[in-house]
Amino acid sequence: SGRPADMRWRSSRADKPPSELAAARNGGHRSLSLSSRLLHTLAGAFLAYCVCIVRDSRACARSAAPSLSTTTAAAARPSAAELASPPLRPSAAFRTASSPPPEQADTAWCSSSPPTTGSELSVKDVAFGILTAKNLVQSRVHAQQLSWLPQARDVVFYSEADLEALQPTVALEPPPKEELVGGGAWKNFPALMDLHKRFPRHAWIFFCDDDTYVYMGNLLAMLGSYHEERDWYIGLYWTPRIDMEWKEVHIAYASGGAGYALSRPMLARLSETMPQCHTRYTRWAGDIRVGKCVNDLGVRVRAEAGFHHESHDKYEWDNTGGGHPYGHLSHKASAHKRPPITFHHLQPTQLELYYRMQFVRHRRPDGAVEAYDFGEFMLREFSGYSPQLRQHVRLLFGFSVELSGGGPRDAPNWRKDFSDPLYLRRLSADESSGEASFSLVVAKVPNVFDGDGCDVPLADTHRAPARQAADVRLQCTPCASAMVGGHLQPLLGQLCDVQRRDSCTLELVVSLPCPEPQLVKAVVFDLGTAPGAADVVSMGSAACDGRSAVRLRRGVLSQDSPLALHPSVSHGSVDTLPATATADVPGCRALLGGSVELSSGGRLARGRSNLPPLTLACDCDAALVPPSARAAAPQGGSLAAAAAPPLRADGVAGGGGAVGVNLTLTLGLADFTSPTIAVAAACPLVHRAAARLR
Repeated sequence: SGRPADMRWRSSRADKPPSELAAARNGGHRSLSLSSRLLHTLAGAFLAYCVCIVRDSRACARSAAPSLSTTTAAAARPSAAELASPPLRPSAAFRTASSPPPEQADTAWCSSSPPTTGSELSVKDVAFGILTAKNLVQSRVHAQQLSWLPQARDVVFYSEADLEALQPTVALEPPPKEELVGGGAWKNFPALMDLHKRFPRHAWIFFCDDDTYVYMGNLLAMLGSYHEERDWYIGLYWTPRIDMEWKEVHIAYASGGAGYALSRPMLARLSETMPQCHTRYTRWAGDIRVGKCVNDLGVRVRAEAGFHHESHDKYEWDNTGGGHPYGHLSHKASAHKRPPITFHHLQPTQLELYYRMQFVRHRRPDGAVEAYDFGEFMLREFSGYSPQLRQHVRLLFGFSVELSGGGPRDAPNWRKDFSDPLYLRRLSADESSGEASFSLVVAKVPNVFDGDGCDVPLADTHRAPARQAADVRLQCTPCASAMVGGHLQPLLGQLCDVQRRDSCTLELVVSLPCPEPQLVKAVVFDLGTAPGAADVVSMGSAACDGRSAVRLRRGVLSQDSPLALHPSVSHGSVDTLPATATADVPGCRALLGGSVELSSGGRLARGRSNLPPLTLACDCDAALVPPSARAAAPQGGSLAAAAAPPLRADGVAGGGGAVGVNLTLTLGLADFTSPTIAVAAACPLVHRAAARLR
């Protein structure tokens, strides 16, 4: 938050030096009087509170009173670098003690507390409401589901009808005297009332349309700079059209298409008046109605940079900041002060484009999926004058490379020579430095008469078919700029050089502080020991530093009595690969069944009913199990090794016992990092031919 490190609440005892504490214990008169100590504490508290209010800092306000019993620390949230794949917050079912949980049904537990990181906002703190319609599910909504939406944990869609193919969807009805039924302007109030009931503990509610793209990391960074316990209504500053609603209502409001955020207290206050607003305001656009209802409570819209009512190509981008209020009645935009948060009025292909130019994903040799998120650099300007080309050159990161003639002192008149973004990809790491580098390619827009083909053979298969393009090489180390006016001292964040590689390729070199790769987690996916539970896997992450532990407390784990693990998806779907399970004792095997989607691969989708569980069982061949393992007590059960009769292959009881086995279950998630689960179980001994086991 940028607050002074010493600006905190402190107890009167902590403020006194040891000499005064000793004098106070001995009844001396050198200690401060009770009244002076109280005044000292209250003055410090008041000063800290004022600083927090002025700065609007949630982090400052939260750390301002660690000693007050009425302000306990909030649950730890992941850092900004981990926003794309937040770690698990263990539910009550997880244990932090080193000993097993008490006798009960199958439970998940941790041998140590998961690490906590910082106090930044997590995707679990924000619930999303999206307005849509039946005829837009397969176009707009589908494009959102393939781009930014899988990064959101809690999402609800709102439509005029209940949509079986899109869950969770809430069907809404207009008020009795609604004057704009066909336009859907009436949907805002009932949708917000439903979000308030569904997510009363979420710090924020974010509301937008089905043709909006959201840069999740940038949104969370912006919201994280506000104190969530105050009344906030944040978005793109907008006013009614002078020839329409302005004749009746003179207010500023947040554009609904660009998206707006309501803090938890703000939505709670609004929930008390929204029923009246819903029946009273029936002839304006939906976002104006919300703004008027908020305005009636004495709260004004908080204008923030980064929200956009149109797509990026509808604006003139520069470094002036975008005006104040940002973007209001202007075609000027800027990523100088804050990177983009949203764009609106997008075609499905544009939604896919924004995602493609934001993320670089790759699968590591160990199978984990990582992503580099360049969202904080989107549309940031890198410019300079090239003495070799005798032209001004400007990169608007992710979207265009522009040129302008004239001398170095002339004001540039930018031409969008290259404005068709193709891809952003990771190149091989530098063997000497170990640093990764990236290539951002923006092609020339095809000319109707001259075409855009190249007569130069290109080694880069990613540019097929061959096109004239600007190839921007992104290096993660400082560079000395060869541009006129550039820094000769190696720095990050500047245009280093521009060369014409061949007749088809303009090559730029840009240095910037590259994002760290983050594991990609399926934040919509949970797995639990009961339907709807998330005590084994939560938000795509297993507990205990990425490895969830399940301890069985009910005896032998057999095919007749398997462990049932219930999957759930908060919204959308998750593509799966066949799960794998292994046992650590020779002669023992793990047996998977139940959910075809998890055991064999397929697609897990959110529906109206619970998904079938994945079942896990095990057995051990009596002829192949080492005597030492057979004698050991089962690690997972409360029974002794011989407490249960052994089974033959046909399931008939024989003469033996059970073996303590550690099973390792790895779920196969096609597009995400697959969580691994450790299961401590007692597996029954069976009489089975060794050849069959092999």
